[in-house]
Amino acid sequence: MLASDSVSNRGSRYAGVRTMGGMDQRRGEERVVARGISERPEKRRGGAKAYATWAVAMAGYVFAVTCRSSMSATGIVAAEHFHTTSTALSMFLYLQLFVYAIMQIPAGVLLDRFGARKLIATGGFLMAAGQMLMAVAPVTSMAIVGRGIVGMGDAMTFISVIRLVSAWFPFSRIPLMNQLTSMLGGIGQIISIYPFVWLLDLTDWQVSFLSLTGVGVCIASCVLLGVRDDPRQRGHRHERPEGGMKAAFDGLKAALKTPGTFCGFWVHATTWFSINMMNQLWGFPFLLAVEHWSKAQASAYLAIGMVINVAWALIMGRVAGLHPIHGRAAIVYVTVGAQIVCWTILLLTPGPHPAWFMWMLLLAISSGGPASNIAFDFARDTNRPENLGAATGFANTGGFLSSAIVFLGVGLMLDAQGATDPSLYTDHVMRIAVLIQYPLWALGLIAFSIMLPRTMSVLRQRFHRD
Repeated sequence: MLASDSVSNRGSRYAGVRTMGGMDQRRGEERVVARGISERPEKRRGGAKAYATWAVAMAGYVFAVTCRSSMSATGIVAAEHFHTTSTALSMFLYLQLFVYAIMQIPAGVLLDRFGARKLIATGGFLMAAGQMLMAVAPVTSMAIVGRGIVGMGDAMTFISVIRLVSAWFPFSRIPLMNQLTSMLGGIGQIISIYPFVWLLDLTDWQVSFLSLTGVGVCIASCVLLGVRDDPRQRGHRHERPEGGMKAAFDGLKAALKTPGTFCGFWVHATTWFSINMMNQLWGFPFLLAVEHWSKAQASAYLAIGMVINVAWALIMGRVAGLHPIHGRAAIVYVTVGAQIVCWTILLLTPGPHPAWFMWMLLLAISSGGPASNIAFDFARDTNRPENLGAATGFANTGGFLSSAIVFLGVGLMLDAQGATDPSLYTDHVMRIAVLIQYPLWALGLIAFSIMLPRTMSVLRQRFHRD
């Protein structure tokens, strides 16, 4: 029963936590005890200082999302500014995704070594430098390099904020705070669409992008001055693990031996790509071709999905905090199951579909974003605190990898059917193209189900619910 997973008697569960020294090697990987978390006094976590620290760190993440989406919001202006082709312009967008994905594991290792404060600040300075290069670049190639630098800084930010949440808030509140962190980061996209575009129209390319540089430097400086990695930390000195970078890489190896790390990877890879596909690339052409909607209708539909995301985040964060074992698994299965059912009905029935069904589809696919954050709960609660950066970084690559496969797969399947131009996107070819989701759902659910029993064994040990 889900009620058996309640964490209301948190103190009794943490009493008597055993180390791994007395366990046999066969059970060692399954019974990872998150030492250190239980030793922090709960009274020091979750107070006003915790929220103040989180708010400063969140400014860094909002800035990262603003930089990430700034090119999407100014694509036409960028093409005119650099006098470039659509193919070259697409490099700006895909480079961000590529650099972000490949940097996750290195960023996680650096996070374990140097702490969240330094990584968020470094990410802010890197993104500021990248935006400055974008502002002054005389040619497209230099601007693409600047975009890559932005991607490097962006990759360091989100997992660092997640690490701060784990250090500063009580256990039962962490899943909800993770959800809020992810959802409130969307403010950055709003900033790039409205205030940033307004500034670009009011001034010019250089002034608008240099303004982002100035904002980034200010935020990074505030993080250096106002953030501590842990409530017990005195001053701003991070307690580095003994052994330097070797210890950090050993932490990565330990994280990769932990079932919850891979469980988190498959959660992220399975839940997130459907909504990402609709929001980032293929939602407009699909809704126009299959549902025969106007661009205004499609835009409003996808925008409402962002609001639904917030509601799902609050619900799932609460459930994941109260029911950390079966509740999290249920969220993953229900979310992916609802997506499969709704997509199957849509693809097997002729369009346009009734409004009530399209609302059901939107509810199902919009749940994918908040559900993907359950990946970080699995990674956090099955790894030692000193390995958390590497574990979170690895889990965070799942959704980006599966999304990249779907983005490319839909395009390849359209080309294979002869739909090489948007004018050739018909109801039939779009239905065939989005079938690329099903193999990923099948693979993800099978892999998640294989890793889940071992992960739940670790969680039961973690919460003393044998």
